[in-house]
Amino acid sequence: MAMRHYSLLFISVLLLNGCTAPTDREADKQSSTVSTKNVKPPQAEPGALQNNGKQNAISIPMESRPYLTVIAVSPQTFTATVQAPSRIEFRAKALSTVGAVVAGRLGKINVQVGDRVKAGAPIATLESTEAAQMRADVARAKAELQRAEDRAKRQAIMKRSGVGLEMERAEADIQLRQARADYERSVQAVRLLGEGAAQSIVLRAPIDGVVLRVNASIGAAVEAGAVLFELGEPGALWIVADVFDSDLALIEKGAKAALQISALPEPVSGHVAAVSAAMQTDLRRGAVYIALDDANVILKPGMFARALIEAAGPRRIVLPTTAVLIKDKKHTLVYVETADGLFEPRNVVIGQARDGQVPMLEGLGEGDRVVVSGALLLDSAAAMLL
Repeated sequence: MAMRHYSLLFISVLLLNGCTAPTDREADKQSSTVSTKNVKPPQAEPGALQNNGKQNAISIPMESRPYLTVIAVSPQTFTATVQAPSRIEFRAKALSTVGAVVAGRLGKINVQVGDRVKAGAPIATLESTEAAQMRADVARAKAELQRAEDRAKRQAIMKRSGVGLEMERAEADIQLRQARADYERSVQAVRLLGEGAAQSIVLRAPIDGVVLRVNASIGAAVEAGAVLFELGEPGALWIVADVFDSDLALIEKGAKAALQISALPEPVSGHVAAVSAAMQTDLRRGAVYIALDDANVILKPGMFARALIEAAGPRRIVLPTTAVLIKDKKHTLVYVETADGLFEPRNVVIGQARDGQVPMLEGLGEGDRVVVSGALLLDSAAAMLL
């Protein structure tokens, strides 16, 4: 009976110990003003920048929250001005070259750099023994063709008269076809040479334009395929702006542009004629082609300029620069409120900042609540927890 009373007393003591208040150390831990929770990052949407590992969600004391400004973001039209270094170039269709089809020696040059020429004007004469041989081949092929035609005609007459053989007539027809093919081939080869006689070839301007470069002198020996003259059409110039890849998406065909050219006292206006699909991978830039609104503006190829292009690209989320933090000089992030008073850092890809505003290219979606002021306060709290 006494043992039973002792057992009941022991169980009562254990129950009382289980219901006691937490220790002082546990109470201090629960009253901490900054806490972290490991939360799984949200699934990245297509095209969004994924965060590696787990993000640290941060909460701050109630008395510190007035120092934060949080807004719900949504895409909007981002209108700004893109500045880019530029240069004056000929349009592709306004450039032409004159070269040597066969090897030879320049016997005469009729132009010099800066001369204006009309299409078809003779600009040089090339002397070539190959040209003489090719023209002689035409004469020889023509004579062979005449003989083959006579032979085929004679065999056809003999066959109709009953004194000729079918085999000989068929052979004459084959020889005629071969002779005609040889003649047409030699004529085509001489036609590619250009005008001239014997060993002389007259080189003519293919377009109306200005002589930009002369790559040989009188008497110089040139190889087949060598470019001897370069011509350009003065009225077919445009401005080529080198724009960063992050800004290319903001530029559309037809956008207005202002061009500051050192040789001109005042800026001139233009518009975007085309945007290149290729990129200069080493410079991370793409070409934007700008046409002048005033065709009478006198420009010269090789001039340098600065282009200011109106950028109104697709609708994007735009934040003030105070919302964006830079980590390790290469990573950019913002703080997003995921629950009441709970914030987490999120990696983002940004465009070029202008007038205190920066477009978000990746990392945020419509409805996200982003800290636009006081992000450094959260970042300091996060650093204390590391």
